Amino acid sequence: MQKLDLKIFVCGQLENNCYLISEPKSGKAFIVDASYPAGPIVDFIKKNRFDLEFTVLTHGHYDHIGGLEALDTSFYVYHAEAPVLENDLLNGAAMFGSRITLKRPPCYLQEGVGLDFRGHKIAVLHTPGHTPGSICLRLDNWLFSGDTLFYKNIGRTDLPKGSHKDIISSIKEKLFVLPDNTVVYPGHGPATTIGKEKKENLYVKTNDK
Repeated sequence: MQKLDLKIFVCGQLENNCYLISEPKSGKAFIVDASYPAGPIVDFIKKNRFDLEFTVLTHGHYDHIGGLEALDTSFYVYHAEAPVLENDLLNGAAMFGSRITLKRPPCYLQEGVGLDFRGHKIAVLHTPGHTPGSICLRLDNWLFSGDTLFYKNIGRTDLPKGSHKDIISSIKEKLFVLPDNTVVYPGHGPATTIGKEKKENLYVKTNDK
């Protein structure tokens, strides 16, 4: 298997992280979270002549899906996230007087049924809490954690359908069992590692039984 490259774009007023994973030799690529505005991402793809195969959404909030229409590709989302994806009140677009219209239907994911990119397996971890259908994606030694786990922080649970109990359980049972050297790439903010968060993330430690 060929080595993969990772390019990070910080997009929009909420400073979303959009991740472009590519195999330079073949020119194939995919994206984790379609943040808005997507112009710089599209320009980078065109400049490097990447063939964008698909986009994977960690969840359906507007700041993670607003760039979908600019990225002419199929996209995946966890099946439980359908109500958030399709409802402007649940995905937050309505809070900003906006609407998100998706012209293409999603491909639905299930836990235990991962994706494949050029022979690299992408594991789908269902991590409810921030939203009911939030997922994290594990690719080799990388974990794309969406808005579930941040650097010394966790995702919000005060938005519609959020659950503090669920997000803590998701982090402890699905993420903190991964190797300590797993590199965590969150939906916002800097990267971290599983080992660092196990030791220093007070939002999780204060919920220890």
